[in-house]
Amino acid sequence: MTGYHPTQYVIAFENATPLRMDLTLPEGPTTVHGLLSSIFAVADAIHARSAESCKAMGKPVTCGPGCDTCCSQLIPISEWEAAHIADVVRSMDGTSRSRIVNRFTRIIARLEQSGLLEPMTHIFSNEAHDWKKMLELKLAYWNLDLPCPFLENGSCSIYMSRPLACRQYLVTSAPRNCSNIYSEGAKLDVVAHPADTGGALASFSGHGLQHSRVLPHIFSLLAERGIKSRETLTLPAPQMMDRFLNCLAICFTRKD
Repeated sequence: MTGYHPTQYVIAFENATPLRMDLTLPEGPTTVHGLLSSIFAVADAIHARSAESCKAMGKPVTCGPGCDTCCSQLIPISEWEAAHIADVVRSMDGTSRSRIVNRFTRIIARLEQSGLLEPMTHIFSNEAHDWKKMLELKLAYWNLDLPCPFLENGSCSIYMSRPLACRQYLVTSAPRNCSNIYSEGAKLDVVAHPADTGGALASFSGHGLQHSRVLPHIFSLLAERGIKSRETLTLPAPQMMDRFLNCLAICFTRKD
């Protein structure tokens, strides 16, 4: 990718040492959508910092290849990522694209048959901040046993393009405990990152903060046209990244 020379950014956290990292940004003006690869790099750097901290405390991250139980969860993503996922699918060769689209289609059909499609659409559109309703929805989805459309032989087939929720999800407990994630008393130790990159992206318009826009990852292809039809802000890439990181630092870093 043609871009600027790497620029060093310093991401400040409330209760952790600042994170210094080099980012190569797109050349020229860009949208938030066009900045996603750089935002993913920020999330990956925070991920690596968290993993190192866990290891130093004697609780190494236990996630790894073939550990795919979490890939049957309902994944909330930002509209920016939904459009990106649609682009990834469109870029596939014909055979792969047909296979993935068919999986998306079968999952939507299963949701409709189960009666979950309508409440899922309503909750994500109107009550996404109601954590109790979201938890109930995630449990209902989990009980349907619907592996992610991109899961191939126990691994993510779009790993480098996976959503921020997937990049941020880490556990230090035994992998077998993940199969009981929604059970009462489940012994699951989820890593709490110093900053929520996914939350920041869902609440970032390019101008600044907006009402958080999230949808289930399995709605990505259905929502593509509506998302891409909206007018989006274009700014020089460094200015757009500065705005995003300010949003992340001010509103989405841990305070405890």
